[in-house]
Amino acid sequence: MSGSVRTMPTSSQPAEPVREVVLRAAAALLATDSGASLAEIAAAAGVGRTTVHRVFPTRGDLLTALALEAVDRLTGALTAARLDDGPATDALARVVEEVLPLSDELAFLDTGPEVWDLPQMRDAWWSVTASLDSLVQRGQLEGDIRGDIPAEVVVEAFTGILLGVWNGVRDGRVAPATATRHVVTLTLAGIAPPTRQV
Repeated sequence: MSGSVRTMPTSSQPAEPVREVVLRAAAALLATDSGASLAEIAAAAGVGRTTVHRVFPTRGDLLTALALEAVDRLTGALTAARLDDGPATDALARVVEEVLPLSDELAFLDTGPEVWDLPQMRDAWWSVTASLDSLVQRGQLEGDIRGDIPAEVVVEAFTGILLGVWNGVRDGRVAPATATRHVVTLTLAGIAPPTRQV
């Protein structure tokens, strides 16, 4: 839909698709102002409102694109975290290192039923959570993660800690330099077997 719509090139770089320009501007703006209008997003992207409407006819379309892109980034982060390498607890620590910097993007996973009701969104998110569930289940079988809590509960608590600490970073209450370490410490303390509490 947007492949032929491009920003004007400069002498030093090629043109970038308007879709990517708008998505990047929307991500930055909506992270601080969740109620920003399409007109405000267009201004932040440096394009006209008509151009934005051509690429994303509704605000819901834009939010959906942001949410799906967030899942793509999250999937890439999980791949980079090498979930199958070494102890499951080490892999979880790598997940934090890869995912925490993406928390701005991940905020768009919570955009409401108009996004979550889309089949492609549900399928994408189930794929992500299934990967984390499998990682936790492996850790439980290996004895590194307590087995008396369902893997799904561990994963939900883990993602909640991640997003909660990111909110603290965004609000200036948590130092970015120590955020990853704190998420790992909190997570591992909660999921360690009772005889192996960290």
